[in-house]
Amino acid sequence: MITISEDKQANLPQDPSIKRERSNRLLRIGTIRTRILITFVLLVVIAAVAISMVTVVLGTRDARNRVVDQLESVATLKQSEIQTWVDGLQINLDIVLSGQQVFDQINTLNEEPAGSDAFRDAHDALQTHFNWTAEQMGLFEELFLMDTEGRVILSTRAGQEGEKHNIYDYYKEGLKGHYIQQPSHSLSSGGMIVVVSQPVGDDETLGVLAGRASLESLNEIMIERTGLGDTGETYLVGSNYRLLTKSRFEEYLVPETYVRSDGTDATVENHENGSGRYTSYSGASVFGVYHWLPELQVALIAEQEESEALHATYMALIVIVCVALVAVVIAALASVFLTRSIAAPLADLADTATAIAAGDLERIAKVERRDEVGTVAQAFNTMTHQLRGSVKSLEQRTEQLRTINEVGRSISSILNLDELLPFVANSLRETFKYHNVGIILIDQDSSALVLKASAGTYEGGPDIGTAALESEGIASMVAQQGESLLINDILGDPIYCCIEGLGDTRSELAVPIQIGDRMLGVLDIESDRINAFDELDLFTTQTLADQLAIAIENARLYEHAQELATVEERQRLARDLHDAVTQTLFSASLIAEVLPRLWEKNPEEGKKRLEELRRSTRGALAEMRMLLLELRPAALTEANLSELLKQMTDAAIGKLGIPFNLSVEGQGTLPTDVQITFYRVAQEALNNIQKHASANEVEITLRYQPESVTLIISDNGIGFDPNSVSAEHLGLSIMCERAEAIGTECKVESEIGQGTRITVMWQVLV
Repeated sequence: MITISEDKQANLPQDPSIKRERSNRLLRIGTIRTRILITFVLLVVIAAVAISMVTVVLGTRDARNRVVDQLESVATLKQSEIQTWVDGLQINLDIVLSGQQVFDQINTLNEEPAGSDAFRDAHDALQTHFNWTAEQMGLFEELFLMDTEGRVILSTRAGQEGEKHNIYDYYKEGLKGHYIQQPSHSLSSGGMIVVVSQPVGDDETLGVLAGRASLESLNEIMIERTGLGDTGETYLVGSNYRLLTKSRFEEYLVPETYVRSDGTDATVENHENGSGRYTSYSGASVFGVYHWLPELQVALIAEQEESEALHATYMALIVIVCVALVAVVIAALASVFLTRSIAAPLADLADTATAIAAGDLERIAKVERRDEVGTVAQAFNTMTHQLRGSVKSLEQRTEQLRTINEVGRSISSILNLDELLPFVANSLRETFKYHNVGIILIDQDSSALVLKASAGTYEGGPDIGTAALESEGIASMVAQQGESLLINDILGDPIYCCIEGLGDTRSELAVPIQIGDRMLGVLDIESDRINAFDELDLFTTQTLADQLAIAIENARLYEHAQELATVEERQRLARDLHDAVTQTLFSASLIAEVLPRLWEKNPEEGKKRLEELRRSTRGALAEMRMLLLELRPAALTEANLSELLKQMTDAAIGKLGIPFNLSVEGQGTLPTDVQITFYRVAQEALNNIQKHASANEVEITLRYQPESVTLIISDNGIGFDPNSVSAEHLGLSIMCERAEAIGTECKVESEIGQGTRITVMWQVLV
């Protein structure tokens, strides 16, 4: 027997056809190498796309929330400054009237003749007092005093005395109490002014004191653009939509410009506060926050262009997408090299296994060995072992990718909250220059206080991440009592617990984060200055804490809401199946059971029952299709309305066994809301016919015309008196409300014994 060594086997020339066959096999779709490559690349691509999409959606939404929160803070601050200015006007009027001597002089002007010495002395003294007060305060362009008939008896502006102002609101309302008139344009000064007035006298009204003030101070407040970026602005709009303060665009002048936008419409018409994304008066797409100021009867608008507001987010998203693409390319290249290293040995083993299975022993015959069976078995076992190892390696890698993907999705599901807390902490510190900012939440399991986000010397400082709820300290006290705590000098306060490594803290403000009476945590702010906090800091921090509480609670309630929705959907489906398909199928089952015996006795009656069975099964099929449509609401708009009505009538025929004549005249496509309304009206009408009408024939007409689309449903049943039956009893109010929602009406005609006719006609909008 001739034996050839394995080294010599490797040097034997191979048939070129074998090499070509092996190459073609490696490139076929069904080969292991190709499947590994495609699977590996698809997994990486799907993971990258999913992560990128979730990041894009959540990142954009988070950016919008940040912009709206920033604008809300700016608007709140501006509103506070405006209120301070308004209060200052009213306080300064009180200052003008301070002192008994002023009241005596005003009383003299009312009682003494105009030309008397006493009148002139009192007039001159008051004139001097008014001029000096107006000059010292610097708020009023004019101070003037009106008697009880509205006549100006004293004014700091020449030529005003003797004029009658009894027709103006500031005189009428000024007799009753403090009053501020909404801003208006002054022809004499050429600018926007407000008039503040109040009565003169305690027990007896001696007249009305009024002051005209320019809106220049409000212009200065509105022009201040801190926190608004390059494209942001704040401005005031009157109840007539006139622009009251200067615009950042020179071409929009005060008061010639009228500002109409979603923001101004909402706040001017409805006197409500809110926010949104809309087109501003300049034509730019903006994020806006709007407040109604009842004292001035004006709207405060804070806006920032969307392009600037989302610029940083878009750039970050571009970077994320680029990184994802690079990761996909790298993964594809890595998979090519990986599959090549795996596929080549597998191809050799496949050749050996194929030759053994096919009985091709020609090459083996040339390499004869004494222990052929043992050698083949060992080679096959080696091949099997290598293949098993390759498959196991692939499964391990796939499992790793799956685990990473699941963890990524879990993290993404709470990404909004995780990004929100650090953002709030950093924003508070950067915007207000606080020393330390910490967001501390109560752990639901251990009831311990846990530091979730921080900014300042907290970062990288000592380990203060967890503390017992009953421990000492400001945060613990706020969490236990549920009330805000502001300490402007902590060194002398025994509540404060000093922690080394946190810097020179001198003031601390802590507010509760809670939903109703349930405590969630504490928002803690520290400053390295004494008396660093005021009521505005407290208001801002508490507002932000309330928003944080809602975000935290929403994240915790999300999972519970999903479970509840699933249970409700299953219960609804079970009810629908029981009320519809189950009853029809039960009826069909009874007919099918008696049909053979009935056919033997009376074939004609059997044919009738067979037709009834066909009608029942057809109706059951239609009912099942209707249920499937309800489970997939998009199908109501994807299918043609005539097809939906056909399925609906088939289901009704299967239940009642009476003629349902469907007539469709013309054809067309309806808007989504109109088609759904027509479908629901028809559905409710057919339900009423089945339950109440006792009809033996039903006519359904769908008529398409160029200017309108009409749906008519009529029956020859018992009818009813519309005046004696409540709309809710037959679902009539629901049908009418649906029709009103698309701008039309649902007409119901019925008489007892004369059947019922329901008509809905929708006018095509041109």
